[in-house]
Amino acid sequence: MSAPSPRPSADRAGSGRPARGGLRTTVKGPLVFSAVLGLIGGVIAGITASGGTQNPLRVDIALIAFGVFFMTSLVVVAMLQLAARENPDHLSQGSGVNRSSEEMFRKAAAERRAQAAAERREQGGTGGD
Repeated sequence: MSAPSPRPSADRAGSGRPARGGLRTTVKGPLVFSAVLGLIGGVIAGITASGGTQNPLRVDIALIAFGVFFMTSLVVVAMLQLAARENPDHLSQGSGVNRSSEEMFRKAAAERRAQAAAERREQGGTGGD
């Protein structure tokens, strides 16, 4: 039996399972994709390492290649899934690291312009006299 969902608001009719996007649905696709890619890579590596279909299959190399292909593709797919997720709206608000650099640049440029204008007013003209 699986553990109850940590998000009770997404609970499906009080069954303790998420309504959508549960562990089974989010993990099954990448696992199947990685397993198929690993199987293809393992078979190709095993046949090539043995020198063709006439010689006995190198099972050790095939299993190593399966593991490498499986783990590598699983990590790449997981990274792509994480990169494709949108950040929540509340993360883009506030100050500090959450401010956009364009806003900071515009604010700094406006401050520099205001400071330069104040210096010109203090000098009593446009400068250059």
